[in-house]
Amino acid sequence: MKHLFIVTLGLGLVAVPRAVWADGGYYAGALGARAAGRAGAFAARADDITAVHFNPAGLAKLESTILQVGNRFSNNSYSYTREPTLDWGHASNGVAPLVAFDQVNNSAAGQLLEPLIGVASTLGLRNWGFALAVFAPPGIGREEFPVGGGQNYMMVRREAIILNYAASAAWKFGDLFGIGATFECITVPRLVYSLVIDGSPFAGAANPVSSDLDILATTTGSDPFIFNAILGAWFRPAPWLELALSGQVVPTDVATHSRLSAVPLDPSFGTLVLTRNGVPADDVTVRLPMPMLARFGVRHRHLVGNRERFDVELDLEYETWSRVKRFSVETGGLEANLQGQVVKINRIDIEKHWRDTLAVKLGGDFVVVPDRWTMRGGVYFETAVSDASYAQVDFPGGQQIGASLGTSLFFRRWEVAMAYQLRFQPSVHVSEASALVYQQVPGSSCLPPYTDPGTCNPHYLGQPSPAVNAGTSRAQSHFLSLAFLYRFGAQ
Repeated sequence: MKHLFIVTLGLGLVAVPRAVWADGGYYAGALGARAAGRAGAFAARADDITAVHFNPAGLAKLESTILQVGNRFSNNSYSYTREPTLDWGHASNGVAPLVAFDQVNNSAAGQLLEPLIGVASTLGLRNWGFALAVFAPPGIGREEFPVGGGQNYMMVRREAIILNYAASAAWKFGDLFGIGATFECITVPRLVYSLVIDGSPFAGAANPVSSDLDILATTTGSDPFIFNAILGAWFRPAPWLELALSGQVVPTDVATHSRLSAVPLDPSFGTLVLTRNGVPADDVTVRLPMPMLARFGVRHRHLVGNRERFDVELDLEYETWSRVKRFSVETGGLEANLQGQVVKINRIDIEKHWRDTLAVKLGGDFVVVPDRWTMRGGVYFETAVSDASYAQVDFPGGQQIGASLGTSLFFRRWEVAMAYQLRFQPSVHVSEASALVYQQVPGSSCLPPYTDPGTCNPHYLGQPSPAVNAGTSRAQSHFLSLAFLYRFGAQ
């Protein structure tokens, strides 16, 4: 069995070249086909490899060794239309033209690889369960919008590749209760974030639509090791009732060692050179806080004799997204030189001001033909992670509504599980008056409290630069999950 663990983990290292990350905060949907078919209501059931993620205590209930391989395919549509705005950067005779914007869409909607591979076993020990797994957290790993679109001062491109390496152990006291823990090494092999900034260094400049000194700024980096842990427990006060509690308990950040590139959109301006203390440099640190999470589940089991015919589970999930006040790019005193004009690049903060979320998930399984065919389904609702005033296009931050449908077919030791899950964000509208995401203008001389008419544009007094997130966004994802499970060595 020891060799089986090593081989399985090794396959994971080879077979998972790309992984993904994203919303509901950063995440979206459920890990694994069986959990996805129940709309993620899996904290109490937790009876496959994904227990390492949902509730590691569930591993103690396994009665056989399980090998599991799975993947999720998705299509993630996201549209945004910026509100018409007055273009004071191109005013004529004191009159600013009103500029309207076309709708922009995520051009990287298809996602083909979001894998999971793992093994779980008792290792011959009564009342114990152990597991190793490698998986991509469920989410949307890539978004791309056009340079020059109405969203470009918020984001042009986002790509995240994230892998979780998990080791879990669980113990139970008979059929009464169990406890478990998962220790995770989270790696970020690649994190890319790109947006357009206004490079104007001139006092009073304001370019809400476009600037002659627009610059495409991109950070590309990685974070090889982030430690995390998940603790879990279950309690069965009666054969027909299970209660479960689990949580991600380590507050941590993604802090990538990144490279910053800055390319003027107008090639006639030549090359922008980045330096620090007069020496060429482009290294920066990108910092993104990660949330903690708590899950509570209650599950009703309908038994016929000693066999479970169907179950219904209600889960509540609370995530501390309020840790995400902003995304930060720490430049360490970089300076940008463009045609002899030197601009200091201080710390860049992309304001988020996210808030904690609560998700309600209801799902269950129904055995259609014992040992042959099971159907499952579920629905869920999640509160908005972002106040509308801070809504952006990088992560859909509105309320999330969804439903799922799944099935499992059994062929002796084999199980093939499939699930379809829909995630829908109703339209989010931000008015010009309420928009609070401001254009990045690192060379601006307009300083807090942004009321000096000599350095700040008189049309935007009280704010550092024009607000750029007024508009309407819509998001919808379709997830298709597939898993193969092989069980042997029943206890």
